[in-house]
Amino acid sequence: MGQQLETGRRKSNIFPKAKSIPKYYFLLAGLGVFILSATFLFWPPSPPRPQLAPTKEILPPPPEKTFSGKIARGQTITSALRSHNLPPEIILSISQHLKPLVNLRKLKPGDSYEGRLTPEGRLVSFNFRTSPIDIYQLTVKPSGEWQAQKKEVPVDKYWVRISGEIQTNLFAAVEELKEQDQIVLDFADILAAEIDFHSDPQPGDRFQIIAEKYYTGETFVKYGRILYAAYQTESKTYQAIYFQGSGRSGGYYTSAGESVRKVFLRSPLQFTRISSAYSKKRRHPILGGVRPHYGIDYAAPEGSPVWAIGDGNVSFCGWNGGYGKQVVINHAQGYKSMYGHLSRFAPGIKKGKTVRQKQLIGYVGSTGLATGPHLDFRLLKHNSFRNPLKGISPRAAPLHPDQLAEFARVKESLLGWLNDSSPFQYWKVASLTSRDWDKIK
Repeated sequence: MGQQLETGRRKSNIFPKAKSIPKYYFLLAGLGVFILSATFLFWPPSPPRPQLAPTKEILPPPPEKTFSGKIARGQTITSALRSHNLPPEIILSISQHLKPLVNLRKLKPGDSYEGRLTPEGRLVSFNFRTSPIDIYQLTVKPSGEWQAQKKEVPVDKYWVRISGEIQTNLFAAVEELKEQDQIVLDFADILAAEIDFHSDPQPGDRFQIIAEKYYTGETFVKYGRILYAAYQTESKTYQAIYFQGSGRSGGYYTSAGESVRKVFLRSPLQFTRISSAYSKKRRHPILGGVRPHYGIDYAAPEGSPVWAIGDGNVSFCGWNGGYGKQVVINHAQGYKSMYGHLSRFAPGIKKGKTVRQKQLIGYVGSTGLATGPHLDFRLLKHNSFRNPLKGISPRAAPLHPDQLAEFARVKESLLGWLNDSSPFQYWKVASLTSRDWDKIK
């Protein structure tokens, strides 16, 4: 019994009496209130949020209007611009401001243009391009003032080596090298007194050229002068080196300083074919029978240009029976050249007219006794017919002795680069401006 009472006392000491429990709760609650109060009193206040102004949507400005095109065959600048529905006053202003810079009567198919207009339709700029190097620029200031100028375009001048072998003809050989026909015509013109490119070239013949070429960026502009030309046959090599001495006119000379130019050209027209050669016995295609043919017939398209083979005076220009329309030229040393079956004469060609070598005198035709368009060309000396294909022409004057040293330096420079083992075919020699370009055109 006593033990039970003792045990009961111990248990009652472990658990407080019900009346003392609320004191602990009040103590804890007070401590919590204190902590919260201290937090609000000593915690730094939050910064105020910025007040953002209301935003508006920013729209991009209206785009400029553009137009561009190319001149078609038979078009004028006015008709080309009308196709873009431009206001008449803009078209008129463009024409008026271009006129001092460009010959608007001689526009070529392919000439290009481009322009910019404001969103309201006012012209800002206009560019007209007649070649990679000839670009004409019109600009209109906000004040309405117009400015017209030729655009400055950088041009680089190169020397280029061109060489190849004849398989069929010179044109095909050069085309295979990705070069243009103009270089063939210039090359043939230089050696025209040495080689007849209608009949002389044979498969296996070789040629070498050093020429000037002009570029703007990577765009080819034009060929310049051929500085060196060589043509090698099975038995002979022909060379022509361009040389211009101090204060003198330039020309082409052999490596020994002799003039490549001869008194007479080998042919009175560009590439064609010989349809009938010089012969003392030839069957006449119209009259029949065997007759002598004391000339060369060059088959060529109607209207092909014919030029004088050398300096001289026109002794006859008119209709001459079976020869049709004919020009006869008297040359020095008793020579005379005859050009028959012409379709028409060149302007200004008449009896008594003085002509220079390679001057245009007429055009290929089929007048008189002719079965088709061709040139009947004849050469006489002291009124005796000579075969024009024979080498009978004397050379022009050689270099003067006081020019030979300077010529030797030019020759060494060209041949040194031609025979250089470097794989590079181009050598940049100068950078030009538009003003420089205008001087060499």
